[in-house]
Amino acid sequence: MKVLDVLAALSERGGCHRIVDLAARTELPKATVYRLLQHLVSQGFVVAEPDSTYRIGPRFLGIAAAALSDAPWRKTVAAALESLRTATGLSAHFAQQYGGNLVIVDAVESLDPFAIPVRPGLTTAIEQTALGQAIVSTSSEAVVSQDPARQLRWVAAPVFHRRGEVLGALGVAGTDFTLADQALDRVRAVVRSAAADASAVLTAPSFGHRGTA
Repeated sequence: MKVLDVLAALSERGGCHRIVDLAARTELPKATVYRLLQHLVSQGFVVAEPDSTYRIGPRFLGIAAAALSDAPWRKTVAAALESLRTATGLSAHFAQQYGGNLVIVDAVESLDPFAIPVRPGLTTAIEQTALGQAIVSTSSEAVVSQDPARQLRWVAAPVFHRRGEVLGALGVAGTDFTLADQALDRVRAVVRSAAADASAVLTAPSFGHRGTA
């Protein structure tokens, strides 16, 4: 649906957005984007700013927060994210796959001034980062990926649930400075351990018997 395309374009990047940029991202005519935005504003899903830009509104934020809170895996994954941030000092992310894409659905941000910004809702092609590579991998080992142009690095490992199905991937992100070569082996071990601990909880028979799987 076109209206969902507009909402997705608004949520994938932070801040406010111009109609011309939303039209380019959604490949919709500017007139169509404007009409859809007016409807979304009237329903509280989008906020119109005085400078004629738009941002996600309180109603959409409330729905997203409620959905995340209701996810049966949320507490387990949130604990794993906090443990990763504490152990590595880096921003930690949890991502899931839809089609050929990857979306970050939960994250905690490092307090380090050089930390990679956290952006839940960010969508990328599945193969672009270690998070996506970990999801499509058949191994439980941690995956490392790099973006030399931006001097960024990711380390991620898959999280399993139910009967060993992949739920998503846990990972951390840093720069070449904060995630240097000498730290990679230790961080890989920490990420793999956090993902394995979360998987152990989510695949346990007792987890499903509590009616939360």
